[in-house]
Amino acid sequence: MPAPTRPVSRPDAAPLGLAGFGTTTFMLSFFYVGVDPSLTPAIFPVALFFGGLIQLIAGLVEFRQGSTFGATAFSSYGAFWVAFAIYGMAVLPDLPPDQIHIANGLFNLPWAVLTFYLTIATLRITGVLLAAFTSATTTFTLFTAANFAQSEELFQVAGSFGFITAAIAWYASFAGLINGTWGRHLIPTFPDPGKRLAHLGHHKSRPGSVTSSAGERELRTEDASPPQA
Repeated sequence: MPAPTRPVSRPDAAPLGLAGFGTTTFMLSFFYVGVDPSLTPAIFPVALFFGGLIQLIAGLVEFRQGSTFGATAFSSYGAFWVAFAIYGMAVLPDLPPDQIHIANGLFNLPWAVLTFYLTIATLRITGVLLAAFTSATTTFTLFTAANFAQSEELFQVAGSFGFITAAIAWYASFAGLINGTWGRHLIPTFPDPGKRLAHLGHHKSRPGSVTSSAGERELRTEDASPPQA
């Protein structure tokens, strides 16, 4: 009789992706709370490689492992940081000076919307992600408003929330790394904070992909049906 084999744990890309997001957000926030804005190009290499490339890789790993949320979040924010670096290096210098605040506001606005609906999804994941994405939504919203209004006070508040977002993302990265390394839930992540809402869908069919066609869903139903005698 063969000896039982222990399940092989899969590598978790979330700590890496969260580290990239937290580190880049932390650096950027300094330039909104008083550090000389002319030094902002110092963040572009970090945004391009650690915030951008590393998160894109983390998103691809999450895709392979079947994590819809992780794949969407890390791929999206990886693209955000790559776009941020290119925007700052190649686009911003050529914009009309009196229109830069509008361009910056338009650049941030879609990410505030994206982060908001990702926050809703975190209700069924962990409390630490819910806190991180709630703070990130606030940060993006304040950045957007500060640019449109050209308000230094709003920029400083946004930068403060950026530090909070970075700290929570780092904590989530730390928790994932330590818990995965030790094989124990030593660092609390407060799983499934929205479980009380689950009863709303108890009598509904399990969801399929929002991008799958009716024909694809019918084929999957037929494949799952027991064979007829």
